[in-house]
Amino acid sequence: MKNIKYKNYKLNTIQKNIIIGSILGDANLAMYGRSINAYYREHGCDKQISYREWKLKYLKNLDFKIRYNEKIPSLVSPSHPIYTNLYNLFYINNVKTITKDNIKLITHPIALACLYMDDGTLVMDINTKKNNIYIFPRIAIYTLCFTKEENQILINHIKKVFDINFKLKYSPYGKNYLLELNKRNEIKKFIDLVKPYVCEVDSMLYKIDLENRLKKQYDVLSKKYPLKNIIISSLTVENNNYSLEDEKLIIKLKQNNVKDREIATILNRSYYGLTDKIRRLRKEGKL
Repeated sequence: MKNIKYKNYKLNTIQKNIIIGSILGDANLAMYGRSINAYYREHGCDKQISYREWKLKYLKNLDFKIRYNEKIPSLVSPSHPIYTNLYNLFYINNVKTITKDNIKLITHPIALACLYMDDGTLVMDINTKKNNIYIFPRIAIYTLCFTKEENQILINHIKKVFDINFKLKYSPYGKNYLLELNKRNEIKKFIDLVKPYVCEVDSMLYKIDLENRLKKQYDVLSKKYPLKNIIISSLTVENNNYSLEDEKLIIKLKQNNVKDREIATILNRSYYGLTDKIRRLRKEGKL
């Protein structure tokens, strides 16, 4: 076989996490024609073109492109050994699969942002008790193409790396399970984690616009049920996960210029959970 020379692409952390987060969502890796290597492809409706263009900004130097001439424009890469290696990691018997090994490649919040923008939704639920109507948010990520066991692997990894506590929820569709957040602390933490990246895509802002979505639901219900008491769930994040001693140690270590990753190791906490705690300490004026 003739030796084939390939362009020397190098994926940085952001690019790798965008690609992997997208593979878990709407994107696919595939072989085509006589190519001996896989390529990346994803497509969506016209309303999502700006979202594909956002990914393209990060991936353009890898020679990704959008095929605008297609009926449903797709974001594609060249075929390359990089994607063949990822294909071999994420496709078992040609089926997209989550394993305890391949999930370790998710190391940055932008991967979760991509998965959420691909397959996630922010829902405003209501519950009626006597004369009260309660409004509370819920986040669902429709990972229905994965089994219960695969979803649990994903949940465990998100908890370990990002300190977000998703739970499994049964669904009659797909392979029967998806990821869900319904506790206000976890919803707020998740939105804060992915917000810097979702904010870059105007068409996706509704997925993180928690306060306005709650207010709109309140206004709708107030008009529909003028005699009922409409109550919006509090968005206050409780800091029960850290003891007073933990807080004092974090403050002391930060004042001594100890790096966040070192503090996370000292406290046996996830890096992103620790940085979220530091952000809240600063907001409270404690740091």
